[in-house]
Amino acid sequence: MVLNPVYVVRHVCGLSDTSWSTEVTGFAHAQDSRLLGHLFSTVAMKKVFSDTATLQCWLEVEAALARVQSELNLIPEGAADAISAACAPDKYDLEQLGVQIAAASHPLTPIIAAVETNSGSYGQYVHFGATTQDILDTGLVLQMRSGTELLIEAHQILLQACVLQARTWRDVPMAGRTHGQHGVPITLGLKFALLASEIRRHRDRLRELLGMLPVQLAGAAGTLATLGSDGARVREALAKTLGLVDPGQSWHTGRDLVAHITSQLAISAASCGKIANEVVNLQRTEIGELAEGAAPGAGGSSTMPQKRNPMLAQNIVALSRLMAGRPAHALEAMMHEHERDMAAWTMEWATVPESFIYGHAAVEQCAQLVANLQVDEARIAHNLELTGGLICAEAVMMDLAADMGRSQAHHLVAELISQARQTGVSFSHALNEDATIIGLRSPAQIATLLDTANYTGDAIQTVDRIVRELE
Repeated sequence: MVLNPVYVVRHVCGLSDTSWSTEVTGFAHAQDSRLLGHLFSTVAMKKVFSDTATLQCWLEVEAALARVQSELNLIPEGAADAISAACAPDKYDLEQLGVQIAAASHPLTPIIAAVETNSGSYGQYVHFGATTQDILDTGLVLQMRSGTELLIEAHQILLQACVLQARTWRDVPMAGRTHGQHGVPITLGLKFALLASEIRRHRDRLRELLGMLPVQLAGAAGTLATLGSDGARVREALAKTLGLVDPGQSWHTGRDLVAHITSQLAISAASCGKIANEVVNLQRTEIGELAEGAAPGAGGSSTMPQKRNPMLAQNIVALSRLMAGRPAHALEAMMHEHERDMAAWTMEWATVPESFIYGHAAVEQCAQLVANLQVDEARIAHNLELTGGLICAEAVMMDLAADMGRSQAHHLVAELISQARQTGVSFSHALNEDATIIGLRSPAQIATLLDTANYTGDAIQTVDRIVRELE
């Protein structure tokens, strides 16, 4: 007697006959959790990569392939009509297909068999000349196109939120911090304008990616031998029908574009993480310049009544950190062996959807965060004066440099700062008491130099330029 190896494994491991069913009583992935899913995903992007959409894209490719081959007189015209009708997604039960795919250990053969059956006498022309990876790759590209369009929209909304904040706070001086310490004055508007410029670059790169998405039709080992001399014509026509690029060759093992897209999503998420982390830091009790806008009762602590935590911002930081690992998996998937490598290719089935879903959640949440930020102008002004004018030490130094050179001016100002700290006097007092400086600058001139509003450089002009370009 020949034993079914699947039966043996299932019997020894004590698995029931339905244990590979797709039915679940809960959710094992955070993206699909009914309790926490909103933190890790968006409804729109999950629809793009849902089982329903995945099947629909595979069937769309099969139908398009049949139509193209019919137009090129490679299969009967009636076959294209029959196959297109058979490729209607509502003809198929996802649960049943899932069980059949698990039993076959193959993602597409049960679907091809079902389409063949539903195509009647024309079933022999289903999947004509293609291989599984052709259909699955092209289907994934269609999903990535839809996902990229959603991401472009989300980036545009975030961009508009940053521009609005930049315009609102264009000339409000605040402490510019370097290495975690007060450096020189900037404006709050400049902070948002620079972020807007960064988000625009991400949006533009995503737009470029839309024009790079290729069809896949290469046959078993990339030669398209199944279609002979007609292969190139079929691939070109299929690309045109689906609105994709004809790469002119196989990319079964050339996964660089998938890695590139995944990397761009991670880069965009990292920018969102940076924005969110800035809010977390500026909302600290000791700083208190910005605060995450929240509905009454949101963001509170379960034990400390006084707390209003930056929950959304911290979640965005978490998403950006989760995204940081996705390109590594996509890079691993680039290392195919020979002409096909299921071990590498399969990784993308998890990595790509996760990247789009996490990435979209990060950008959408970041847009919400920026749009609803609360700004405490009084606290910004208070913090700007915390060092008693030292934040403008560079302004004094550069002004004196015109008379004594930068190095000597730097040394003199540093000495006066040290004296002021030792004696407990203000920086202004130390400047006005020094004989060298008294001989060069009047008290009024020193006061002007220590006015933070006078030392924001081209911050306001930069804000105006960026806002003008983006509007």
